Order: sequence, then structure tokens, then C-alpha cells
Amino acid sequence: MIIQNIILKLLLFVTLLFGATPTEYVLSISTGYDNNVMRFSEKDYSEALVNPNILGNATTYDSYILKFSLRGKKTVYKNKNNEIIFKGNFSTSDYRNNKNKKYWNGGGDIEYKWGSYKNLRYSIRHLNSYYLRHYINKDIGNSSYEPCLFTDRNQSFSISQKFSKQTWSNVSLGYIQRYYDKPFTEFDLDIFYLRGKQNFRLKKFGIIAIQYESGRASSKSNESPLRPSSFDRSYNYSELYIPMVKNKNLILVDELGISYRLENRKYDAEDFNDPLHSGRSHQDSKYDAWMKKQIFEDMKVKLAFRMRDRSTFSSYNWVSDLKSFNQLQTWISIEWKIDYDKY
Repeated sequence: MIIQNIILKLLLFVTLLFGATPTEYVLSISTGYDNNVMRFSEKDYSEALVNPNILGNATTYDSYILKFSLRGKKTVYKNKNNEIIFKGNFSTSDYRNNKNKKYWNGGGDIEYKWGSYKNLRYSIRHLNSYYLRHYINKDIGNSSYEPCLFTDRNQSFSISQKFSKQTWSNVSLGYIQRYYDKPFTEFDLDIFYLRGKQNFRLKKFGIIAIQYESGRASSKSNESPLRPSSFDRSYNYSELYIPMVKNKNLILVDELGISYRLENRKYDAEDFNDPLHSGRSHQDSKYDAWMKKQIFEDMKVKLAFRMRDRSTFSSYNWVSDLKSFNQLQTWISIEWKIDYDKY
């Protein structure tokens, strides 16, 4: 973690010292609504009626959301088609009806570019103390509920190559450290993934892409005597993502988009003493739709909608019911683009 912080500070220092080009900022304010903040199943809803402790400090299942974000982009070196670009981002999210769900995330990219859609990039992302819900802390009993939060540190290398005016490809290799706050450190995971994406630009329409990701999440809790659990939470997963963006021949709006994302996950566990994970798998589908409108030269509005459906499969019917859920989210965002040139 120390090395990663040094890298981020070094990139920022290089940007400020050597960048004689303007810096582009984008400030965004978003408000939204989530009808199932803690991803409750129908079984959870029924239990909450008789045991409100599973809600933690919340009094409702849904919440309004307020989010602020800032993105920055600066070219620190340019020579003909060759460029070195630094990008940074930071955002905060506040679920107004759930005090536990307030978090921030941020990151940075350093990119070497040698042409349109031709680049090599290192990225780092940090998601800080993301709240899931309250779970029973079985280290001290079967009735004590504690908030369950995790932090992600995601690092990746990616390369993009253009093959024609209408097609280009991206390939990424990444590593995520997903570590949980106490008392749920037995869920810690190291995740490695490989991702490929093929993009197509269609005349008089826009862009269609297809992306496939395959990954492995490894749990160390069953190998270390310092961990509070002997269960194995490791799993394999694959994810298909298909976005479609229309930005040609439109009226009233400047962009319309839809996407479909499907994750398949299969847990390794075969221990009958761990029925929550033994033989378990799931399919997690996300359906997104959005529209964008440029209202001023440096300002745009985005309206977005997401429907999510997770179906869990297990030898135990109660596990299938417990780990399946539906979720609806809506967002409206306003973005301001700001160019700063100290020279």
C-alpha cells in the first residue's frame, strides 16, 4: 500500500512539474434512488419484519443518493502522435436514508498513446469501506449483528489497438485486493482477472461493443491459522458485457445507450458445514439504459436507469432464496467541463 501511494504522488508531481498543456476537469453532481440498498432477498424482507436488527441503523430498505465526483486529465508529454497522459478521479457517495453507506472512491491512470485508440495504460482504483449490510458476527454468538464493509484496491494494465476506422480492441490484466473490515476478515479475497473487448463503430448509428472477462477469486481464510474461519470462499467467475451507444441522427438528445451485463459465479466450497457456499453458484444480470443531452457548451445532463436481477442456485433451497434479489436504481447527473491553463 505504501508503494502504491508513492506511485500516485509521483504521478501527480510529474503532472504538475512537466505538464505545460491545459488541464481538463469534469465536475459532476448526481442524485439518485436505490430501492434495495442492502440487496435484500424476499426472505430478508420477511425476516426484517420480525427482526429489525438486520437493517442495522437504517429504518427503510431504499434510499436517495447524493454523489459528487471530479475527474482530471492532463497531457504531460506530446510529440507528434506520441503522448503521455495522466488521468485522475475522485468521488463521494452518500446514501441519505442509510447512515452506514457513505464511501469514497478514486484512482489514477498513466497512459502512453501513439495514435487514435492505440495506447498502453496502467490504472489503479481504490474503493474505501463499502458497506454491504449487517451480518451476524458468529465469533461472539448467533445474535450479534455487525456492519460488513470491504475495501477494494484494483490495479490493471491494458492495451488498446486500432485495426481499422471502424474497429479497435482492448485487453486488460488486473488484480483486486478485496479486504473486509473486522470482524469479517475471513471473507478477504485476492482476485485476478483477464478482460478483452472488441469495439465496432457503425455509420449513422454509433458504437457497439462486446466484452468478456474471466477471473479467479482466492480466499486465504482456510489456509491461515490467524483467520477466524476454516471455510473456503474462493470462486471462479466470467462476465459478458454488451453496450450499445447511438449518437448519430438523434433529435432532442445527443446520446442514447443500453447495455447488458451477465456474471456467472461458481464457488469452490464443498464442505457441508458451510451450506451458504457449498455447491453454490449464481447468475447476476444488469440491464442499463441512459440518455445524454448537451445543454450548454461545457455542460451536459445524463439520465440513467438500472435493473438488476441475481438468481442463486444451491442444493439448499433456503440458500437459493436467501441469496437471490432484485434491485432498481435511477440517476440524474449534471456535468461541467472546465479547462485550466496556468500558462
